[in-house]
Amino acid sequence: MAKRNQLRPTLNINVSQRLAMTPSLLQKIELLTLNQLELQDLMTQELVKNPFLEEVSDESDSESSDSKLDVKERTDETTQEQEDAFEDFDYEYFLGDYLNSTPQRVEYEPNDDRPSFELFLASSSSLIDHLNWQLNLAEAHNETREIAEYLIGNINEDGYLTISLEEAAAALGCSVEQAEKALRLIQTFDPLGVGARNLQECLLIQMEAAGAQGTLAERLVIDYLPLIEKKKFREIARELKCDLDDIADAIEVIRTLCPKPGEKYSSGEPFYIRPDVYIYKVGDDYQVVANDDGLPRLRLNRAYRKFLLKGKDVSKDTKSYVKERFRSAVELLRSIDQRQQTIFRVCHAIVRRQREFLEKGRLYLKPMLIKDIAEELEVHPSTISRVVANKYAHTPQGVIELRKFFTVGVEGSDGENVSTVHVKEKIKKIIEGEDRQKPLSDQKISQILSQDGIQITRRTVAKYRDQMRIPGSRERKMAILR
Repeated sequence: MAKRNQLRPTLNINVSQRLAMTPSLLQKIELLTLNQLELQDLMTQELVKNPFLEEVSDESDSESSDSKLDVKERTDETTQEQEDAFEDFDYEYFLGDYLNSTPQRVEYEPNDDRPSFELFLASSSSLIDHLNWQLNLAEAHNETREIAEYLIGNINEDGYLTISLEEAAAALGCSVEQAEKALRLIQTFDPLGVGARNLQECLLIQMEAAGAQGTLAERLVIDYLPLIEKKKFREIARELKCDLDDIADAIEVIRTLCPKPGEKYSSGEPFYIRPDVYIYKVGDDYQVVANDDGLPRLRLNRAYRKFLLKGKDVSKDTKSYVKERFRSAVELLRSIDQRQQTIFRVCHAIVRRQREFLEKGRLYLKPMLIKDIAEELEVHPSTISRVVANKYAHTPQGVIELRKFFTVGVEGSDGENVSTVHVKEKIKKIIEGEDRQKPLSDQKISQILSQDGIQITRRTVAKYRDQMRIPGSRERKMAILR
């Protein structure tokens, strides 16, 4: 019996602290991650859903009449406090500055220095558009042109023809030879390799254009492509009775070719960019100005405010709905204000640290980490990460993504860090100034950088070069020989 009593359920009260993700906090986090266009969409949706919100037009009532109406409303609220249908509601706490004021815009007119709206659209033509444009410029008979147009419509995003010539001939009522002629025309277009029916044909088209016919690399593509895919280089060397070094050189040539020639034209839908902030130099200082073009100016609806203050004899459901919509409207306005203030603080911190970049360009971008700004502003690094995500600033150096300001550093000979952007620009300039007949190796570039006080290894040089899509010294030399 004693053991049974020890196992019976009991109730205990424990006091503990934990972080709770409230709806208000979730909304603030969501707003921080939105860019300007996404914020505009959200505000427009909330304006439609919430009757407590209204948009302030440029032809709104004068400030004097507004202030008189607000004073009267506050007086009515005081005299009827006991009779108010929502007497348990703390208006001043929830309303703050939103009850009696209209949101203000920062007015700043630079000397017509803002970028054209055409620059906010980053788009590229599709592969099909690019091929049709070349077809219109090509010299071909109308019959061949019609067949080529049909074949172009059956080329996928990678640049490969997805139907057989027999199928195309049957669909168009032409001969296979005519379809073959039209395909050969397409295969002369840019990008090289487009219109191929398989990987082998794609690579051979590119090698023919590069003058690599009759080489070991071409033979490998024709006869040994499956073994190359399995990386059985020793087996290939035994069959061809040649050195592994020769096979390695031929493989390097093949690696310079593009297996998906249409990939660079498959960028998807146009990407619209609208700067969230403008950074201007006024005198000797830089100013950060919010870009609120297109954003609706929201405030609490006056008619519903009157109902909130004077409403009587309303049902319980109506009270609940009004309270919920009211809280939602005020929280949205507060969250938007907090978002703007946070972005301002982060941008001001960036400007203070990157003044030389704003004045002189990319070579003067200083190393800066997200945690550095977080420590300066006394916020969590995740907050800074959300602020700079998918947001852009219009600066004297162009429209730049805020995240691009954050780079890691490489220690120089003087002990100061140099940003990786600066190092990459140095590598690019060194390669641009090299002797084309004798390209510099990664080791030699590392030694040149060392003389300039930048200590990085050959592997690091190769990594940065690959990130900039600059080929190695052997590929650069072969490009000259072609």
